[in-house]
Amino acid sequence: MRIGVVMGMLSIAAAPATLYADTGDRAGTAGVSGIWILANFCYAGMRAQQNPSSFWRVVSFIFGFPGTLVSMLVVEEGGERVYGVDVPRARRDGGARGAPPDSGL
Repeated sequence: MRIGVVMGMLSIAAAPATLYADTGDRAGTAGVSGIWILANFCYAGMRAQQNPSSFWRVVSFIFGFPGTLVSMLVVEEGGERVYGVDVPRARRDGGARGAPPDSGL
């Protein structure tokens, strides 16, 4: 019984060293994965809001490929929904962001 407790304590003490031993190898790919995910979100949002900027669409498509290819096939152009989530409507009139809508009074 005592041996089991001692072995358990040793394994708990050694676990963090084992878990974080190769963190340096994964740190380099975390940034690339982050850019890939953000590019996918940007492309899907631009497609859902019918953003006219073709330059940024191409840039995000390239950095997010092949996920952006799926977004191109699944997200409806101008549908204001991305993978089942409503996207806020893009303002086309150049008004201030966050301004309350005109109440008509």
